[in-house]
Amino acid sequence: MKSITPRTPVTVATIVSLLLLAIALAVLARGIRNHSESWRWVAHTREVLEHVEATLTLASDAETAQRGLLLTGNPVFLADYRRARDGVLPEVARLRTLTSDNPRQQAALRPFEDALRARLELLEQVVREKLAGRAPDMATLESGRLLKQRILAKAELVRSEERRLLEERHLRVEQGRRELIAAFATTAGVAGLLVVLLWVISSRDAARLLAERARLDATLRSIGDGVIATAPDGTVTLMNRVAEVLSGIPEAGAVGRRLDQVLHLREQDSGRPIRAAEAIGDLFDRAVLIAGEDREYAIELNMAPITPEGTEAVGNVMVFRDVTERNARGRALAESEANYRYTVELNPQMPWKASADGTMLFLSDRWLALTGQARDALIGSGWMEVIDADDRPAVAQAWKHAVSSGATYDVEHRVRTADGQVRWVRARANPRRDASGAIVAWYGLTEDIHARKESELALNRRLAQIETIYRAVPVGLALLDADMRLEELNDALADVSGRLKDAIVGMRLADVLPDPLNGQVGALVGQVALDRRQLAGVEFSVSGDGEEQQRDWLASFYPVQEGGHFQGIVVALLEVTQIKIAQRKLSEANQLLEQRVEQRTAQIAEANAELRAFAHTVAHDLRAPLRNVEGFATALMEDEADRMSEDGKVFAGRIVAAVVRMDRLITDLLGYSRLSRAELRFERVELGMAFKTALRDIETQIAESGARLDIGYPLPAVWANGTILAQVLGNLLSNAIKFVGKGVVPHIQVSAERNGMAVQLSIADNGIGIAAEHREQVFGVFERLHGEERYPGTGIGLAIVKKGLERLGGSVRIAGREAGGSVFELTMPAAD
Repeated sequence: MKSITPRTPVTVATIVSLLLLAIALAVLARGIRNHSESWRWVAHTREVLEHVEATLTLASDAETAQRGLLLTGNPVFLADYRRARDGVLPEVARLRTLTSDNPRQQAALRPFEDALRARLELLEQVVREKLAGRAPDMATLESGRLLKQRILAKAELVRSEERRLLEERHLRVEQGRRELIAAFATTAGVAGLLVVLLWVISSRDAARLLAERARLDATLRSIGDGVIATAPDGTVTLMNRVAEVLSGIPEAGAVGRRLDQVLHLREQDSGRPIRAAEAIGDLFDRAVLIAGEDREYAIELNMAPITPEGTEAVGNVMVFRDVTERNARGRALAESEANYRYTVELNPQMPWKASADGTMLFLSDRWLALTGQARDALIGSGWMEVIDADDRPAVAQAWKHAVSSGATYDVEHRVRTADGQVRWVRARANPRRDASGAIVAWYGLTEDIHARKESELALNRRLAQIETIYRAVPVGLALLDADMRLEELNDALADVSGRLKDAIVGMRLADVLPDPLNGQVGALVGQVALDRRQLAGVEFSVSGDGEEQQRDWLASFYPVQEGGHFQGIVVALLEVTQIKIAQRKLSEANQLLEQRVEQRTAQIAEANAELRAFAHTVAHDLRAPLRNVEGFATALMEDEADRMSEDGKVFAGRIVAAVVRMDRLITDLLGYSRLSRAELRFERVELGMAFKTALRDIETQIAESGARLDIGYPLPAVWANGTILAQVLGNLLSNAIKFVGKGVVPHIQVSAERNGMAVQLSIADNGIGIAAEHREQVFGVFERLHGEERYPGTGIGLAIVKKGLERLGGSVRIAGREAGGSVFELTMPAAD
């Protein structure tokens, strides 16, 4: 039989230790796996929270881009909006996938997704209205605000659930960590047993470990930060050279002393003493190390415990560094930046910065206040949106050229301000280059030059107008310098000289003008230069040579003085020969016209006298025989009626009726004649009073016919002659009562209104009406449309109406009525 070599106790113990170590390692592996799984779930929960935040961020970006589109109409915002909108729902889908193992989260995500979809549909609706050119209503915007609040509330539900899960999973991680530590401790114990069992092997490695410790000690002593090691009781066990310098205590004097006796710390602001634990905690950025000899250092301090595996802490290692200079540089930088910003804001110019490719990075708050833009809206090329549309292409081209060439950018343009005004600004920028000459950024200033630009444009317009007048007027204009030489002149004066304008600049005026005009003008120029007083409107004549006629001139001379010093003379020279000839002809024509007016006036006076004599003859001599005829015919009917036959009676009656009609005709003719030539006195006349006067004259006719009159009192006032107006109204009302159908009761409606400087008067009746083709004809003298037997009258009444209104400065027209009858529409001047 093969003998079995008995295992030594060391070997058995080693095998047992290795088995225990394997078991401990298995437990450790399980703990590591559980710990890793717990951390995976923590990461999963954080991922869910990150996707919730990403979903809200995309929804907010879509809303921001939509607002930018509404405010500016820039298509860049439309692209940003669509990109953000399209990313929202995929994020929600990702959330559903991540929370598929959690029914509560699945239930919470459904209203969250519904609210997001509703919000996106509302945003899309507003964008479509904007693209269609319609402004969104306030109800839509308010609905969007409520949806946003609902989305945030639903998102908070999801986040609160995930935070709860995160807290639970952190507890599991902590439990796993404790288990892991326990596993590590177990493993360390087994390892310790192995160390005991394998002390021989350990002893062989002792020299190596001591060497490594020496190297570690050398490393701690050589690093650039102060290092202090302490025992569990807080006494110093090690201090490197940097710590000695900063604390002011050598290592030999520090070892064995408590840390607070070595490091004397105080708070930077209050100066109160603090412990190292406070300097590591809330006051980590305000600790000051007092080193003695009036030396102090601002320090940054960190501390970590020395915890061998499987054991309690055996001490602490503290690392601290001097940050005095760094803090001083930070304070100086902050002060410099504050001073810079204060100086910039006081500057009336608005600073801005762009990247090397021309993308806007920063604009002053004063630009935001001027234009009303949001800061996010102007970054990139959004600042172009407030530039006036007419100036935008030129500004964009100038900026593109400057960016591509590196040349100085200097442009004047207009911008739309927050209150809707348009103002002029000047923008200037220069590139900043690196050592190689490449552009790294653009720095610029924008200045409000509106007042200066408006004045400049107004001055340019005024100068252009003056220049146009200067060149276009027929007056010869010239500016003479102090030596009486032509400094400037217009084309009209060059034409007088008969030479080209450029050829005579610098010459004396007397040498330029033709004889004998130069002599008279030269004398006047000399007088003005001597007296320093203006001569305006000087008229003189120059006799021509031979057949050339006399020429007339009008001249003015104005001395130019500046600061009491004579600078020259402004000369204005105009040939008025044709004007003088025209004046003489006009004077002769006026004399001839006055003679003709006197002759025509005498002829008219003679004609009027003859007309008055004729009217007197008609009124007296022509009426006298008519009265005899009427008297004898009436006496014949009264005294000889018994002896007259029936035909004789009829004939006698017809004679009386004809005489009456003849007398009425003469009366109307005299009235029409007086209306044409009477002197009228105009005054303010109330239409209501004029109607009442006219109604009194025809009250018998109204009573007999039973006529009904509807007059729309109160009536406006007119500028007229009261007597003629009453006669006109009486004729119209009388005709309206007379010309009605048999058995019809007359109905007259009167209304009037003021229309600007005129009064529109309407008189409507229910009579027999007037055909459209006769509406102008009836205004003629003796114009009748019906026989005397049916509607008696002279045929002059409407002629008197038209003539009377013409004398009053008015007019009349006839319109038909659908219900029958006529409407007389009168227009007269309104009274003030």
